[in-house]
Amino acid sequence: MKIKLSIIIPVYKAKDTLPRAINSINNQNIKFDNFKMEIIIIIDDGKEYKKIIPKLKKGIAIKLIKTNGIKTGPGNARNCGIAKAKGEFVGFLDADDEWSENYLRKMLELVKKNGIAFAPTRVYDQNNFIIKHFEGKRPGYLDLNDIGNIPCSFHPFIKKKKQKKFEKIRSQDVYNTAYILNENNTKIRMVDGAYYKLNIQEKSVTKEDGFSHKINLAYIKYQIKSLKNKNLKIAKMFAIRRINNIKYINWKKNNINKSFYEYLNEKEN
Repeated sequence: MKIKLSIIIPVYKAKDTLPRAINSINNQNIKFDNFKMEIIIIIDDGKEYKKIIPKLKKGIAIKLIKTNGIKTGPGNARNCGIAKAKGEFVGFLDADDEWSENYLRKMLELVKKNGIAFAPTRVYDQNNFIIKHFEGKRPGYLDLNDIGNIPCSFHPFIKKKKQKKFEKIRSQDVYNTAYILNENNTKIRMVDGAYYKLNIQEKSVTKEDGFSHKINLAYIKYQIKSLKNKNLKIAKMFAIRRINNIKYINWKKNNINKSFYEYLNEKEN
């Protein structure tokens, strides 16, 4: 049986979280009898992960592949995974995140129909309390304009032949989504009844000192790249992201001990 789906998981210092991420695939509300899938673990820290991999259901294969260096970044790691993927479709999961139990079934149904599928993203804190639910402004769709205003990532299922290489700087997942939307008339169906679970960890990269300033520099690079390529809608989207990011940076000066998601809640209220 040919592999239908390849799931790419970049890992860097992820031994504490990777088993949970894989188990969220194992625990999907779907029968694996009718299709074959592979999980591709792309190791970017040079460590050994084989011993912590949970036992997988029949129909799920796994590959562990090391990148050509240490801390080469999630963009490079995802590109290594895409190059090794044998599936008709590819999907993405970060090593500290999870899928809701209906995610795989819903995403497969939609990607088989349309060639591309997205799901809402729900953000959870380290105590497993939901912080925020993000989806497109138009019910049932994700639009390029949404990416400018929604401060999180969306991870597609997509035909492998449609997936471009990821950039090798920060927010490469945001740029990837923007590129996909722009190439497909800016609007794509989203699933309902399932979501991608984005987990904020105590040592999350989003909590690093100067993270917002580093993200702003990445946004500038994507904006310039998009203008050079005459992708004006993408350039506009990153301009909006920059404006929103700068507002947060200014707010943070007077709210040092508060988080980005507290800022979003205050903004809404």
